[in-house]
Amino acid sequence: MWISKGRRKSTVEASRVSAAGGSFHAPRLPSTVFLILLSSHCLLPSAYGSAARGLYEVRELKPGIFLWIPEDVLDVDGDPRFSRTATSAFVITPEGVVVVNTTNSPFHAREVLYEIHRRTELPIRYVINTDAHGDIMMGNEVFVDQQAVIISTAAAQAEMRWYRANLAQQLREDENWRLQARMRGIHPTPAAQAFDAEMTLGPGGQEIRVIRMSGGHSPGDAVVHVPAQKVLVLGHLFENGFFPRMAASNVRRWIEILRDVESWDVEVYVPAHGLPGGKKEVAGFRQFLEWLVNEVYARIQVGKPLNEVKRELHLTEIYRWSAREQAARAVEEVFQQLTRERFASPAEAAPTAGTAPASSPLPTPQR
Repeated sequence: MWISKGRRKSTVEASRVSAAGGSFHAPRLPSTVFLILLSSHCLLPSAYGSAARGLYEVRELKPGIFLWIPEDVLDVDGDPRFSRTATSAFVITPEGVVVVNTTNSPFHAREVLYEIHRRTELPIRYVINTDAHGDIMMGNEVFVDQQAVIISTAAAQAEMRWYRANLAQQLREDENWRLQARMRGIHPTPAAQAFDAEMTLGPGGQEIRVIRMSGGHSPGDAVVHVPAQKVLVLGHLFENGFFPRMAASNVRRWIEILRDVESWDVEVYVPAHGLPGGKKEVAGFRQFLEWLVNEVYARIQVGKPLNEVKRELHLTEIYRWSAREQAARAVEEVFQQLTRERFASPAEAAPTAGTAPASSPLPTPQR
């Protein structure tokens, strides 16, 4: 149960009185006053209660472009593989709202919707998923009710459909009911419209480009570019102060994509997790990937097995980032990828100038 700050303070005061050997008695209110207070409390919107908990912040990046940034909290509802929710963005135009990514559950998506409605009564026209992972798209169902068109790459759409079908089978086979309890009330909803290379939206004259950048983090990656405002939403292609999920990634392609977008005319890059950053932060994340490739490859070259490589590369001691549970898995995924590819020469995996060495960790982003 969540307790508001005011309620928590009263509880603490009562404990202090009891500890001092006295007794604590709440003042008796007239019944009419009590009913008025109770009625007022019950009429508060539930979304307001969520916002008051302080588990997210809403930041206006540029005029009309907002970010819903969650705290680094692991949810007990939803798919446990995606218990850490991703950042959501929304763009308010004269003709309606465009949402980018809908978080890891419909419960958080409704918080995003609440924050949108606090700022405009315009309809939500489009929802864009930058990939098919659960922390990006699990809130899609909330925006179906808003009659928004949900968009992704064709590859991401296919992956969402597969996820929904596979999840149904998992729920049927879930013997201990844990997954069924966590997924109660959640209905994975794939994108309804897909594109192959690029598409441009123009509600209210605001140009919003959706561009496929696949093959790096996942086969269905896309980025969302607002050229006039110089904002680029990268989704999982950029993690600012968080260890990345590497499962289906091609790390060499991932590095190429980051090099590419660093050269774009962009001032603000929006990550899947963490605070928005600039070119310096994107370059820092790219350098992490380059350093990791180089360190793992060097050990493969001398014949070290995976267990030994994982023992030697303690990422959490080198990079003081969040999502620490994904650090060892990142080493394992890169090891497996490099082993499969069998690089022809060390130069192919070598980091570029400026790559962070093991003795020089990147600074931890501060909120």
